[in-house]
Amino acid sequence: MQRKSGEEWLDLDAVVVGLKRGHLNFEIFVDPDLAFKFRRGEDVPLESVLKSYDLYEDARRGEHASDDLAEDFFGSSDIFDIAPEIIKRGKFKLTHEQRKQLKEEKTEEIIENISKKAMNPKTGHPHPPDRIRQAMEEAKVNVDPFVRVEEQVPRIVKALRVIIPISFESVKLRIMIPAAYAGKGYNVVANTGVITEESWDRDGSWNGLVEIPASQRQDLYDELNKLTKGQVRIELVR
Repeated sequence: MQRKSGEEWLDLDAVVVGLKRGHLNFEIFVDPDLAFKFRRGEDVPLESVLKSYDLYEDARRGEHASDDLAEDFFGSSDIFDIAPEIIKRGKFKLTHEQRKQLKEEKTEEIIENISKKAMNPKTGHPHPPDRIRQAMEEAKVNVDPFVRVEEQVPRIVKALRVIIPISFESVKLRIMIPAAYAGKGYNVVANTGVITEESWDRDGSWNGLVEIPASQRQDLYDELNKLTKGQVRIELVR
């Protein structure tokens, strides 16, 4: 069966995915099951996910978004450039099981984020993921499956502070990695924190200033010392 939207006929199983940008809402029609799989990173052709190749300001009324608006907000008017962002970040109606699955996955992402970046100020060590999960349950925090982790963490950490001591301190380290280990060592550093200064010596050694969560300090020390067989130099910058 089909229904009419604007000048087009769409399958009844099509659903609208909407993404707010500023004061506007951009919408597309998708297959709900395939969109859910696409959003979770499964290999699904975008052509199969889309039920229409049009971008709307109001899909149910058939009001199209102009190419100029698409260019202004997405940098392109090509639906194949725009649709992935709308599907991955937009909101659409899920089945109970799909919503439950997305919420569980988002909860695990939040727990991993907090576990890596925060620490117990009383011990100087990170909280184990299971302790964070338990504290989230005790605090009865709500996880929104459609909101980015970075946007939810501040609210959740505020709730967790009633349950457990938690700190987001960071430290700055100046690091020198010998040439023989510079490539792998650089990746270790880059994956742990934010490199704010760096230079390569003529002999291939790497020097950098990096800011990392205080909870990751000992792990970084251990990993770089193991990699370089104790030849790395690390200095805490005050």
